[in-house]
Amino acid sequence: MTKKVCVVKGDDASPEVVVPTVQILEEMKLGIEFLWAETGDGALARYGDSFPQSAREAIDAADCTIMGSTRTLGGVHGYLRWGKKCYANIRPTKYMPGLRSPLKNPEGIDFVIIRENLEGLYPGWEGDVKELAPLNLRNDMTGQTLDATLKGKFAVKVTTEDETRAICQVACELALKRKAQGGQGKVTVSSKYNVLTQSDELFRRIAEEVVKEYPELTFSQLIIDNFAQQLVLNPQQFDVVVMCNEHGDIMADGAAALIGGLGLAPNACIGKDYAYFGSVHGTAPDIAGMNIINPTAMILSASMLLEYLGFAEEAARLERAVYKVYEEGKTLTRDQGGNASTTQFCEAVKAKL
Repeated sequence: MTKKVCVVKGDDASPEVVVPTVQILEEMKLGIEFLWAETGDGALARYGDSFPQSAREAIDAADCTIMGSTRTLGGVHGYLRWGKKCYANIRPTKYMPGLRSPLKNPEGIDFVIIRENLEGLYPGWEGDVKELAPLNLRNDMTGQTLDATLKGKFAVKVTTEDETRAICQVACELALKRKAQGGQGKVTVSSKYNVLTQSDELFRRIAEEVVKEYPELTFSQLIIDNFAQQLVLNPQQFDVVVMCNEHGDIMADGAAALIGGLGLAPNACIGKDYAYFGSVHGTAPDIAGMNIINPTAMILSASMLLEYLGFAEEAARLERAVYKVYEEGKTLTRDQGGNASTTQFCEAVKAKL
């Protein structure tokens, strides 16, 4: 049965990495049908809506979506993330020779941060502090009572058992898969469980419980402060790390810096029956139209897309082609010390296939 992939080009410089990535996938002749969804400024001009019904229909008709960066969290991004319930954000960090890492010894860095994608602080349940007055909030550990007469804002952080268990199961299944390929077979949970003794402790406790259901795996835990330190001091110790929404977002960006930046870091958001893939860097409006944006993150995200669709061998072949370009070092973009254009880099990847 033909697989269908919706294509969302994104805003500003994003189409400059999305379009050639799709061309690479077409070059691989896998029989994938691509459904192009018009969103953003073009859709706004044509339909009066940056996320028209036609784009929703293209997403719904596809098995998954490849997506360029957008300027807002609403619209197409919100529909893919919350509308499609893509609860697991998978953020690999892997060093390969030729990557412009700032570290003296980056060899052996190969881990994945699994971030809960729907809960925590990011749903944006916020308001005025005075709205909390009827709750009479008090922290028994510190003895502090909320003064709801103060002028200010609040944000609600939600951690549920079902979502936490689901994300931890994703982490364990990935750790098993990586162990079969020579990985450590270790799951690390990191949160602020020493201070947030209900929400973050619940996350930690459920992670420990779930890992115990997998006797082949080992479990470790780190307070998020210490994880930030260990990420720099000894990133090679990590295999699969599971985190709540906001912690995973921040730490995965920091992890990308270890190997050379967000332009190298792939990204997948996966739910029970849908997924979307694409780089996590911004839309890069300052270099839009210059044909110099690094497409590596998008191409590696496409490799994750192929694996999701069942093309495991082809996914590995695409990943190897990208890393061969870096090992050779002749066709790198400016952020990686070269002078190649986006187009030239993508052509080099095609040649390595």
